[in-house]
Amino acid sequence: MAIVFLDIFNRVSQYPIFSCLYDHLEIGDILAISRTCKRVASLYEYLVPIKWNVDERLQRFVRNPTGLRSKLGELDVLISGSFAIQFFQRVTWLSSDLDLYVKDGDESDALCAYLVESEGYTLKTTKDPGGDGDVFGYALYSFVHIWKYVRPDPGRQDQFTEIQVITAAEIPIHAILNSFCTTVVVNIISWNKAYSVYPLSTFIQKRGYMLQPLDNHLRPSVIKYTSRGWKIQEAMWPEDTQLNHPIQPYRRIGDRYTWKLPLDTSKVQWSRTPDTVLEYAAFELDLHVGDLKDPSYHQTTASVFRLYALQYLYTHHRNWCFFLGMRARQMTEFELRKMEPANLPPDYQQMAEEGFYDSHNSSIDKPSTWTFWDSEIPHWYKAWEKTLEREKEVQKMEVT
Repeated sequence: MAIVFLDIFNRVSQYPIFSCLYDHLEIGDILAISRTCKRVASLYEYLVPIKWNVDERLQRFVRNPTGLRSKLGELDVLISGSFAIQFFQRVTWLSSDLDLYVKDGDESDALCAYLVESEGYTLKTTKDPGGDGDVFGYALYSFVHIWKYVRPDPGRQDQFTEIQVITAAEIPIHAILNSFCTTVVVNIISWNKAYSVYPLSTFIQKRGYMLQPLDNHLRPSVIKYTSRGWKIQEAMWPEDTQLNHPIQPYRRIGDRYTWKLPLDTSKVQWSRTPDTVLEYAAFELDLHVGDLKDPSYHQTTASVFRLYALQYLYTHHRNWCFFLGMRARQMTEFELRKMEPANLPPDYQQMAEEGFYDSHNSSIDKPSTWTFWDSEIPHWYKAWEKTLEREKEVQKMEVT
């Protein structure tokens, strides 16, 4: 009897049954089946390129999905919002749009031009969040513009497909981390990978936690995702804390708590930006305990690195910033010592007093021999994590 049952999972001889079955299973069910025996242990890896095909999903919005993804890589654009949730959940909400997050300026101009010239979209509305707080269900203090583009939907009469271009004052991941209101929506798709930052709570437990204080602006977004099946609460109960839970004090995109999916890039132009720039975007979660008048929530803190020793911008939190800043300062001093004294920047002394943080980027004319140290960040991050572990051990010894 067991052999007959396992034949259902034979993707060669029983593919119609196999495919239909997995169309109705959520990720938790798929992982549970994959862990039952060796015969089905590789099912998840087999299903990833089939059931999580981002190009098929993008066809709702663009005629050339790989062309759009090439543009994502070229301009460091991120997809997030409801599209990313639907991608991971393998569902479709027909009334939803596609949100593209991009740095304000040349990058956003190029992206908008691509949507108009290559995909036939037209600009419908423009919003500037400014200091007004929430727009469209997010606390968008880190965003500059929201441009809504539309074009007729060939599959639905008298309907339009919508793409929102949301421009960030800094790098897009900085704005996303600081502005999204619940853990449910913190899912990101780059040109070559998809990241769910809170997968255990979002897709296994179907729970969400507030990342902003609930108010009249954010209430519609919370109600929307509650109606779609998520139980959303202000903060995680203390007894729900566990080692593999993504609510942790220090996080980064791409860490062990993140669900990361590789995407097919065979027809996509590769980005020049290394994956580590996004995957080592660090942030801190701090529980804000409120009362009847002051809501509780898990406050996200993520600031932007500007260091002469690094070629790219990263987000950080205070603890990691101190560790990385010390090393980056040493490397910057070394690079400056390699330069002829006559070529040193005129404000060298002021830069040294400020710790060589890149507050006057144009003041250093970096020679061709200048070395950037971005490739060392994964190694340095592991070293920083070990210092945290040692600090915890010391604290335990002091208590005992």
